[in-house]
Amino acid sequence: MSLKNKYNLFYFLFCIVGCCMAGFVAVFLQYKAVSNTMIGVVTGVGCVSSILLSPYLSSLIIKYEKLTARRMTAAIYSLLSVGFVLIAFLPLPPSVVVVGYTVMYALYVASASFPQVIAGGYMQGGEDIDFGFARGLGSASWAITALVMGPMVDFFSPLVLAVGFMASTAAMLLLIKSMPESASAAKKGEKSGTVFDIIRKYRVYFMVLIGFAFCLSAHSCLGTYLSNIVTSLGGSTSMYGMAVFIMALSEMPVMAMASRWMKKVDSLTLIAIGGLAYVARNFTICLAPNLPVLIAGLLFQSVSYGLLTAVVTYYVIYNLAPEDQVMGQAMIGIVTSGFGSTLGNVLGGILQDRFGLGAMYVFACTVTAIGFAVLIMAKITDKKLKKV
Repeated sequence: MSLKNKYNLFYFLFCIVGCCMAGFVAVFLQYKAVSNTMIGVVTGVGCVSSILLSPYLSSLIIKYEKLTARRMTAAIYSLLSVGFVLIAFLPLPPSVVVVGYTVMYALYVASASFPQVIAGGYMQGGEDIDFGFARGLGSASWAITALVMGPMVDFFSPLVLAVGFMASTAAMLLLIKSMPESASAAKKGEKSGTVFDIIRKYRVYFMVLIGFAFCLSAHSCLGTYLSNIVTSLGGSTSMYGMAVFIMALSEMPVMAMASRWMKKVDSLTLIAIGGLAYVARNFTICLAPNLPVLIAGLLFQSVSYGLLTAVVTYYVIYNLAPEDQVMGQAMIGIVTSGFGSTLGNVLGGILQDRFGLGAMYVFACTVTAIGFAVLIMAKITDKKLKKV
């Protein structure tokens, strides 16, 4: 099997694992007697912790020869697999479940940039890797996993998620072992940019991340509590799985085409289009009077999350200096997941428990509008800087 196909399969398995942990987080934790507010705390604190954990792990990858992104991925997901099984099958009190899952979620979010780092290294070394296509396959695998796991959770119990996580992780680890190390974007030991260096040197990039983070804040709360939204409109857990399937599968064609579109259209223009699609997606979901309209809103995920995720990753590879790329990729997770997802998950859970879904919808629409405005400002700022 070629390296390109191995990487594609790796990302396919990586997203199956991610869906088992994050795609059904509310369903799993509710089964373990955790409240909506505490679910928000679990995902929120996990994301906040990644703000410190992600740059730390990235700095280790740059500094030490043996701690590569490939090996770090294998080590972290081995630990997560064991932790997930223990939390699922041991009779633990909700408080212990909350602490354990928070630690796991932090490691999961902090390591989310590793596949991008691996792809960037391969591309820097001249390997034929199409990250957009691989990321699209990942979305398809997330969709398929949601479609399969929804009915299985209904028929058995949410404990089946831990079994799926463990089996998929084992397959992913075997594949990782067969893949070569990717070339590092920066030489080991070379001084790399810190988070503050990235902010100072790449102002437009930071604005893009902030705008993406606000849009993702709404995306996160609507996604984390999508099972509650589906239920409020008369659906079931199986229908929730179908909704996640449709949402994730819609990303694949856009992600696969992203690299081609970037050759014809300015990347910041594509990012602004993604922001506009977020407005359409989140507002439609929040205002949906029934399940068909909700599904229609979820389909905008392709041009919102799908387009932004692919283009921002390529933006780092093509616009940041080699020594800044590992940290630049890590910052996608730090700002979007660390700040955006935390804001969305925590406030989404609190607002929902205290005031109902309507309050969460108002919050989601507000932060989406802010995010879109910031993305437009990034495009305008870039034009001004190029004229100077």
